[in-house]
Order: sequence, then structure tokens, then C-alpha cells
Amino acid sequence: MGKGGYTGAKVPDQPLQVYLKGKVLDVTKFQRSHPGGAKALKIFKDRDATEQFNMYHSPGAHKKLDLMLQGAPDAPAEAAVATSKLGTAFAELDQKLHEMGLYKPAYGDETFKLFLTLAPGILGARLVCTGMPALGGFLMAFSFYLAGWTAHDYLHHGVFKGSQSKLVSWNNLMGIMLGGWLGFSTEWWRARHNTHHLVTNEKGNDPDIRTRPVFTFVKGNPKLSSSLNAVQRLQQYYYVPMMSALDMYWRFESMQVLAARPLKKVWHEWLLLGVHYAVLGWIFAGQYQWLLFCTLCRGFMTGIVVFATHYGEDLLDGDHGLTLVEQTALTSRNITGGYLVNLLTGYISLQTEHHLFPMMPTANLEACQPLVRSFFKEHNLLYRESNLVECVKLNIRALALGDAEPLSKMHM
Repeated sequence: MGKGGYTGAKVPDQPLQVYLKGKVLDVTKFQRSHPGGAKALKIFKDRDATEQFNMYHSPGAHKKLDLMLQGAPDAPAEAAVATSKLGTAFAELDQKLHEMGLYKPAYGDETFKLFLTLAPGILGARLVCTGMPALGGFLMAFSFYLAGWTAHDYLHHGVFKGSQSKLVSWNNLMGIMLGGWLGFSTEWWRARHNTHHLVTNEKGNDPDIRTRPVFTFVKGNPKLSSSLNAVQRLQQYYYVPMMSALDMYWRFESMQVLAARPLKKVWHEWLLLGVHYAVLGWIFAGQYQWLLFCTLCRGFMTGIVVFATHYGEDLLDGDHGLTLVEQTALTSRNITGGYLVNLLTGYISLQTEHHLFPMMPTANLEACQPLVRSFFKEHNLLYRESNLVECVKLNIRALALGDAEPLSKMHM
């Protein structure tokens, strides 16, 4: 072909360096095989990713990293985050939680949560088939709702602990099976959620806050507020009912992600989704209005909780230079209500603690909460928490604000 045409030559990867443990690591070649995907590395180009590495990697991965860093040049001192005074204090807190045994597995609690997840779905299917489709459909929706949180715990490798191979294989297997139960792909989940944890509420980086054009969280930004069209200016009114559509949207997006992957790598997920939809078709045969009711209920329950914990909080630029704990304090909000709320939200209600310690078994998050509160108070960080109704109101306010004060400046 002529000049500028396709030559068939492989385009080389652009040079990519990240800062880890005070060193500069060239990950240009590693980005294609990185288990967390290339995107996570690209986001941290010329940024300190030490805290993010610490929260997501095993002792074995740390040993491999230490070998890779031998002889590496020093990172710029001004880019250091993990070694700042606050970063060092947070690392000491994390070490204390390890010494307290809060990273040890809680198999009794995990067994109970698994029963609470699956039993309503089995009972609900039975009721749909025996003349009680409304109650049965709701129970199935509740099961799918809880399955999302239960799978979330396994895929964070927060359940099975031990050798690296055991940790990865059993946690991932359970996450994939539960994903098939509720009709979602774990490939889709990883593509979104792992990145969300690394760069929470960072504009352009966090996939979870890309809600336009349906929602635009203006948060006191007059420029954004004035750019809304006639439909978007009603977003504070359709926000709550729109939550019901999220299950259908996530199902579509889940299959869209699978379709973009090589079949040989995701055939098992397609198989599980095929079984899921075949069983749903059999259970709801001839009464598909109740299947729609089921998916609307599940979407509402999940959406109203998911949106409660981040979307009304601060949005950050990618070059913010904050420590992990500072970023979490600005971008996460807990849902109050005690043990019952924690249990029924899959402990996503303890969002601050979960974002700081994502591999900690969720049953242990309550035990570390007082220490996190104390740490925030000691370092003058705002510990954000509200009940679910207040969280919904905050989101509505963030959708409706024009030239008012940003939420981060309001006393909560």
C-alpha cells in the first residue's frame, strides 16, 4: 500500500515507567501480561503506585517485585506518596491490622453469607413454579443482588487464604461460579472494578464514574450544570427510578466485554451465562413479566447501594498527588445501620474500610472500623458516613447543584 497505509508491522509499546518502593520500574514489556491489565499500569505512568501495589498483591508478588527493582534507578523524591508522613503512618496501621489477625479467613461467616445468598434464589425459583411468581421473583432478585457482593469478596481474594496458587484458584473459581449464578461475567467485573479501586473517583481514569449522558454529577460546577440538555436537567428526578434499569444494562455490558475477548479464553463464562439464561427461561416460562419484575428489583437494590458510596463525593484529577488514605477519605462514604445493614449490603456499607483494605475478609471490617475512625481523627481526615436515605439525598443534590457549595465543603 502507499505511504501511510497498513504495513503489517507490529506497533511497539510506548515506553512506560511507574514508581514503586522509591524506584523507577520499566513495565513496557510487562504490561501485556500484567494480571490486572495494562490499563492499571498506564494510569500510573510516572506516578507512585506503591500503596496500590501493597493493597492488591501477595507476599510472593512482593518478593518478585523486589527482584525486579534490583539496580533500578531512584524515583523522583517529589513523586513519593507512600513514604510521606501520612503514607508511612497508614502502612503502620495496616501492619497492626495484620498483627491483630484481621486478614485471617473467616470461614464461618463466609459459609453463612453463601447460604444467605443461594437459599432465597432456590426458594424463589420454587415459588415462581408453584403459583407465587411475585414473591418468588423478588426472592430470586434478592439472591442475585447478594450474589454480586459475595462474588465481589471472592474476586478480591478476601475469602480463601494460604499459598498464592490456592488463594488465586479457589477465590477465582468461586467468583466465576457466583458470577454465572447472577448472570454477570467476571471478565467484565475485573475490567471495571479493579481499576475503580486503584483510582477511585479520578476523572477520566475511574470507569465507575463514567455515567454520562444519563447522569452528570455537577456538584456545584456551574459549567457542567449549564451544559446539561433538557432531559439531563431532570436527572435528579429520574435518578431513583433509573436504578431499576441497571441490571439490564450491566447484563448487556457484561456480554459486550466477553464478545471482545478471544473465545478460547472466556468460553467457560459464555457457558455459564448460557446455563443461567436457559434456567431463567425454564423457570419463568409463560410468565416473563415476572422475570422483568425480578431484574428491575435486582437492579434497584444493587444500584441504590452502589451509587450511595462514591458518586456524590469528590471528583479528583489524576495528578492529585494524594496518599491512598487521603483519596479514600475524599471519595468514599459509609452507609450506617450496624450489623444488619452491613450484612444485607455485603459489607459494601463499610466502603471506607474496604477501599483501604480490599483483601481483608469483610467479616473483619467491623473490627477495624474503630481503628480507622481513630486514624482519620488523628490525621484530620473527614470520616464520611450517612444512612442510606441520606446517601440517596446527597446523590440527588449532587445531580441538581448548580452554583452552590461543593459537597466536600458542606458539614456532614
